[in-house]
Amino acid sequence: MNKKIYNQKGFSLFELMVVVAIIAVAAGIILPVYFSMKPTIRVNGAARQIMGDLMWAKMRAVSENNDYVIAFGSAGPVLSNDTYYIYDDDDNDFGDVGTETGELVKTVVISDEYKDVGYGYVTGINKTDNITLLAGDAVTFSSSIPAGNIRWFKFEPNGRSNKSGGIYIILDEDETNGSTERSRAITVIQTGRIRVYNYNAGNNQWE
Repeated sequence: MNKKIYNQKGFSLFELMVVVAIIAVAAGIILPVYFSMKPTIRVNGAARQIMGDLMWAKMRAVSENNDYVIAFGSAGPVLSNDTYYIYDDDDNDFGDVGTETGELVKTVVISDEYKDVGYGYVTGINKTDNITLLAGDAVTFSSSIPAGNIRWFKFEPNGRSNKSGGIYIILDEDETNGSTERSRAITVIQTGRIRVYNYNAGNNQWE
């Protein structure tokens, strides 16, 4: 009877120890980098979500042939609750966040979705035009009658916005420490164009 010899060679203990050591070294390098990047990941995620929600509202306004309204903050000029609301304004008569509850389709609290991220900026930087000093609220859409001090704008059925403005977001720790490099801005102009900006602390400009 012919005997077949099979190669049953496996990994030696030394080889396994080398692999484990390599994994441990890699983890020691990668994990600190990951944890240091988490705040940046959060603020980038918040900017992408806001942009995505605005694009969604714009597309819905066009497809449904009626206004979609985006309102920010709470009653009063200080936008302290890091919230925005999206309304399907079927009758195109948006009045106020307190009177249009039947048309409210989405509420987002930025700081709940992305820990320690909210409206804000560091004093002394410009708006995204890199010319005009940013002052006042971190949401720059003008308040208007009849919605009092609520900051809001709307996308119209032609895809245009009735106002231009910006939404400036920042990590709480950066706002406290005066750090700008992780600042983000989302702008809307009246043509309906939506854009996300990063702040380049090296040349003190939005890019």
